[in-house]
Amino acid sequence: MPIYWSYKRLPELSALSDAERKDLWKQAVGQAYEQWQTWLVSPILIGPTMFVGQWLGSAFGHDRIGLLIGLVLATPIAAQIMFRIARSHLKRIIARTDEG
Repeated sequence: MPIYWSYKRLPELSALSDAERKDLWKQAVGQAYEQWQTWLVSPILIGPTMFVGQWLGSAFGHDRIGLLIGLVLATPIAAQIMFRIARSHLKRIIARTDEG
């Protein structure tokens, strides 16, 4: 399973111009943020990761550094989940665009 860090590298958008690609991606992200699941992912993932980071950091006498490390580790994971949700919306948007 490939990991994409930018919408510009998505195969679904490869045949489109930069402006069309950006417009479709904005629509997909907007629809993804309207879902309750998207809003639920961040606190469920980032909260415990920061807690574990703080706990590990406190074992070494640096709880704030551990908290920061937990946040740094959780953020790209949450971003990839958001990216995947937006990509599922993107496929539907492209299908609607092709029909009309």
